[in-house]
Amino acid sequence: MTMFAEKPNNRALGAEREPTKRVISASLTDLNEKELLLLHEDVLALLPIKHLKDLDLSSEMIFQYQKAKILQTEVLESHDESNKKAQVLNACASALQSLVKMQAEFYTTERLKKIESLLIKSLQDIPREQLEAFFAAYESDEFKK
Repeated sequence: MTMFAEKPNNRALGAEREPTKRVISASLTDLNEKELLLLHEDVLALLPIKHLKDLDLSSEMIFQYQKAKILQTEVLESHDESNKKAQVLNACASALQSLVKMQAEFYTTERLKKIESLLIKSLQDIPREQLEAFFAAYESDEFKK
């Protein structure tokens, strides 16, 4: 398989990128993790996000964490200064901490959606007057605080 990819003018994984156009003449299964992440980054750069709703924060966070892990491996195996190694380790820890926080928030949000759905189903058996009073209170400013 041969493909041409326009390379965006940026740096990836902390290193200089290849020339603007490059030919990919290997099967994707033959590429290592770093090469696949670089290709993924190039493809995403060519497909700009037009709306905030199109941004998948969890996927983006995982992608950033994968890049940080690769950079961590490269830096730890190099003979760079120890402060650079510490910075990379801190970046990985920060990305992982953000993933944990995001996962907890996602779990909470999903659980609240299920509770709300169950509540709505349960409210169908309540007399109309009580139902209207409940929804009036639910939609009030006092409840939203």
